Amino acid sequence: MRPEMNLQPLAEQNLAKVLALQVALEQQNYVKNIADILQQLSEQQSAHLMMVDKQLVGFFVIDQHYPYHQNLPLNKAVLLRSFFIDRRHQGNGYGYQAGLLLKDYVSRLHSGFEFLCLTVNCRNHAAQALYKKCGFKDSEVLYRGGPAGPQHIYTMKLK
Repeated sequence: MRPEMNLQPLAEQNLAKVLALQVALEQQNYVKNIADILQQLSEQQSAHLMMVDKQLVGFFVIDQHYPYHQNLPLNKAVLLRSFFIDRRHQGNGYGYQAGLLLKDYVSRLHSGFEFLCLTVNCRNHAAQALYKKCGFKDSEVLYRGGPAGPQHIYTMKLK
């Protein structure tokens, strides 16, 4: 039986564990350092954890500011950022498990939003496949302002 995955907001008591999270070497072009992510959180962004049997395995940010209106105009869209599994926990299906929980989790936290969106680098084929498997759709619109090159904008209907 697979251990149960649960998503939860970052609480102060988990901060040291979160700061110890590490991105796999091949993903460092796509995800910032965790300390930088936390330091740069805005009032519209919130940090969240992926937990398996009370063990921290991953992290993501929910951003209530959707900045891609010029590329893909969507009303009531919330953005998924910095979604990653700690390098020591990769290969266990945790990204997929968390991805399947996102729709309900985000809908509960942000009931006024209709779409969950994300950007994924055009070269990051593993992440693209994962997001599609979890229910995201490729809008077929590219955002060209990404620090590591062009990115697909993926969407998931929340309602």
